[in-house]
Amino acid sequence: MQIKLQGAKELQAKLSKRPQLLASKVRPIVKNNAAQLKAKTVANMEAAYTAGYSKGTTARSITNELSQAGMTATIAPHTEYFSYLEFGTRFMSARPTLHPAFAYQSVKFINQLKAVMK
Repeated sequence: MQIKLQGAKELQAKLSKRPQLLASKVRPIVKNNAAQLKAKTVANMEAAYTAGYSKGTTARSITNELSQAGMTATIAPHTEYFSYLEFGTRFMSARPTLHPAFAYQSVKFINQLKAVMK
């Protein structure tokens, strides 16, 4: 699953004109929001999977990878059955954990970027 933000090219164009802003403010925002997204996703998983069969493997498999430039973060679980948990199957209802965390965190992230760009 990949999610893109609209207006990212315009934001990158503005940031490329102000490299000191990029290094001092935007990269820490990306890093902090990525860490918060991972933590919120893990917390959602712990709350959603309190049944006795859950071992926490998917929550432990989540990684937070920052690009070398520090402008991109990838938060991803690495179990082959994560999509079944997130979206459900015909035998099991969905128990979304990543999508609600992303919806919450993306609002904070965009507001922080807007504040920096003013």
